[in-house]
Amino acid sequence: MESGRRHESSAGFTLIELIIVLVIAGVLAAMAWPAMSGWRHRQAVQGAAQTLVGHLKQARNLAIAENRNVSIVFEQTRYVFDADTTGHCSKCRKIVVDYAQFAPDLSITPTTTRTFTSRGTVNFGVISVTSHGEKKRIILNAIGRAYIE
Repeated sequence: MESGRRHESSAGFTLIELIIVLVIAGVLAAMAWPAMSGWRHRQAVQGAAQTLVGHLKQARNLAIAENRNVSIVFEQTRYVFDADTTGHCSKCRKIVVDYAQFAPDLSITPTTTRTFTSRGTVNFGVISVTSHGEKKRIILNAIGRAYIE
């Protein structure tokens, strides 16, 4: 014979259990946020540096292949790849690269024009890419070779 007691089902979560899980998830997310933010800045700087090095190499190859000067003009918020610095360049591509596409506070210094000659040489130096304290240096040597340091 069965007793008169009913067995209650224990399926589901109590409100207290749900709140505890949400609090733990919130604490873990708060602890991970600074690391994630730093990673985003490092990736932005790395991406901008790689894009710039690609354009520097492309400018050198283009200058040699087309037997003309190819310039990259750096400004405060962007640079122009294959800029028309003479005012009458029909082959110039004039590709604008905004720094904001990588990070809102990204900067590239110095803001000078780098011009590759038809022999592949360039006004050499160091180009710095920075954002939120993250920094990459691009070395551009006299024979036009560019690499990230």
